[in-house]
Amino acid sequence: MNTPPPPELPHVELPSRPRPGDEPADRSAPIDESERFADAAHDSPQLERTRWHVAVLSLVLLAVAGALTAVMLVDPVDPWVQPFDDWWLEVVERHRYDPAVEVAKVLDLVGSPWVTLPVRAVAVAILLLRRRWVQLSAFVTAVVLAELATGPVKALVDRARPPSIVDTSGASFPSGHAIAAAVTAFALVAAFLPRGRRRLRWAVAATLFAGSMAWSRTYLGAHWATDTIAGMCIGAGFAILSEVAWEEGRRRAALRAERSPAQP
Repeated sequence: MNTPPPPELPHVELPSRPRPGDEPADRSAPIDESERFADAAHDSPQLERTRWHVAVLSLVLLAVAGALTAVMLVDPVDPWVQPFDDWWLEVVERHRYDPAVEVAKVLDLVGSPWVTLPVRAVAVAILLLRRRWVQLSAFVTAVVLAELATGPVKALVDRARPPSIVDTSGASFPSGHAIAAAVTAFALVAAFLPRGRRRLRWAVAATLFAGSMAWSRTYLGAHWATDTIAGMCIGAGFAILSEVAWEEGRRRAALRAERSPAQP
């Protein structure tokens, strides 16, 4: 006895599942800031804790810079940290090789206004085109605060520079190159990358870049080690604090808007 064949089932196409790493087709389209504003009032408790931990980190960095500044003001000629600076300078001079000097000179150029100013200008233009107002405000605030702090602190401390193999000008403390590198790198990460593991990886890269800039300045004899440490703390501290402050301001504004009675 022959059994009839089973009936054919209709073919149904299932929607393809997005794969990790898939991104929207058009990333250049302006982002509707109102959607971000509406979601800002509902941050998860974990995100809020992370925000405050990052805020504490920024304050610690600025406190370290402030403490080093206070030490320099007490005695800029022979400060309490001078033995450490002398030791590091001796290490650098014993291990100064021509290829490494050339690398340090390249980093010296990268940290100069000839590079940092165009990079910042392009970042501001992109944020304007994408209408990322909070990120733009945080970026500009960080850069302005860091740059405004450089000149007055240099003039106030007026620390002499170490023996250098490159041309230098102005006071030594803090390092303007270290400030510029740190604030630019960390502000770029905060402005263009959402919170998460990807931002953390790029924050590590920003730290390595700022550290490389600090190494180059001491390797060339342009700064004492503590000059660059203070510069990194100032730049990174203002970049992180500005991002946290503007994001917290947006969150509170969203909460006020949500709680206010609807207008007829």
